[in-house]
Amino acid sequence: MPAEVPLRYKHPRARHLVREGDFKATYASGGRARCELFSVVVRPNGGAHTRLGLSVGKVAYRDATDRNRARRVLREAFRLSRHELPDGYDVILIGRAGAGRLALAPVLSELAGLVRKAARRAAERA
Repeated sequence: MPAEVPLRYKHPRARHLVREGDFKATYASGGRARCELFSVVVRPNGGAHTRLGLSVGKVAYRDATDRNRARRVLREAFRLSRHELPDGYDVILIGRAGAGRLALAPVLSELAGLVRKAARRAAERA
């Protein structure tokens, strides 16, 4: 039986954006930032935790295996860099067309900076 994963490395369902209304509100009023690999939309959620939503569509990744890999890489990058991200935000990561197969290292290097940049833009909009 595998050893228990420390809580700081878990990514429970409570930290996922799952409701359509949360996605719509974040898209409507969130700050945005992007790089060559992915885009980020961020908005304050009024809670204590930062929540993750993923949007990886067929336009960006035609093959289902590439879409699923992109989701796994983006989710893992968020989980590993959660301690670097500001608390109390809803974050949507969007796979970009033409990015090719995502690898974890480049996504990790960009994620925290893009989330902070998008959070600043969301604060300016409010």
